[in-house]
Amino acid sequence: MAGSEVLATATAPGWRRLLRLPPSMVDFERRGFRTGPARTRTVLEAAARTFLDGYHAELATRPGEPPDLSAVPAGRRGFAAEGAAMAAVLLDSLRPAGAPRSAALHTAHDDRYAYLIHVGAGWALAKLRRGRLGRTGAGAPLLRWLAYDGMGFCTAFFASPRALNRWSDHPGTCPATCDIRYQGFGRALWFRACGDPSAVAASVAALPVRHRGDAWSGVALAATYAGGVDDPVYAELYDRAAGHRDALAQGCAFGAEAWRLCAYTPPHAAVAAEVLTGGSPERAAGWTWDARRGLDRPGAGAEDYRAWRQRVQATAAAVQPGRPS
Repeated sequence: MAGSEVLATATAPGWRRLLRLPPSMVDFERRGFRTGPARTRTVLEAAARTFLDGYHAELATRPGEPPDLSAVPAGRRGFAAEGAAMAAVLLDSLRPAGAPRSAALHTAHDDRYAYLIHVGAGWALAKLRRGRLGRTGAGAPLLRWLAYDGMGFCTAFFASPRALNRWSDHPGTCPATCDIRYQGFGRALWFRACGDPSAVAASVAALPVRHRGDAWSGVALAATYAGGVDDPVYAELYDRAAGHRDALAQGCAFGAEAWRLCAYTPPHAAVAAEVLTGGSPERAAGWTWDARRGLDRPGAGAEDYRAWRQRVQATAAAVQPGRPS
């Protein structure tokens, strides 16, 4: 039985049915996304459907009993954890106090999918139209800011063409959380463009100059984590990102670290790291830990998350001086 079938066996009773999401909402053609190459669409749509599987699996559980994701293929399990996090935060928001579902999900899956769980929480905050984290992810002072990445991804993934254009009209000044949202926007572009570097580059070029690097880091993160493209595409992506290759390397490093944490690195991630960072995914993941020192502390803010990304970008520039930026 496929992972999606396993997760869909339980039916959410009563009011939970109102929170269910139809598979059609992640169909590329219905969303108006690029639909080729066929293999890329298949891989990326499967990732999106697995997100929905995880979301519905959390809906079907009781508070404090997170879903068992072991039946989901290892290469897509992180997406299921991300979806489960969205559902957990939504359901916890209906309680007058406490967040038992989110806490249980972190306890059960943080050792492998902490990054994805924080991103998934951001999906819920976007749907709830909450611009602040509140207590969401409070146990992880630095990683909790990934929720803004999730907010950006969710908003951009479901945006109409007109709404997507608003990302290009952003004011000249904004808080550090804007940077993180644009990283999420870049991740969504990878799906919307169906992994096509030329389409990605055209969309990034339309953004405010100050956020183009943020978007490229998100593109690389998605390209490294979700993949779905043939190996030569990574070289084309590198060429298209001229002027922002340190940001590209940083996003790739974040994706490599997410794979390292779940103890499974697919072949495409190794190719991505070699092309986008000039080395192995293990080395790229190590950059994120070196850069994290002193930042992951109580009270860490969005500026600390920005510093984390900037440190990784500085490392990328320093260790590969012969590579054009």
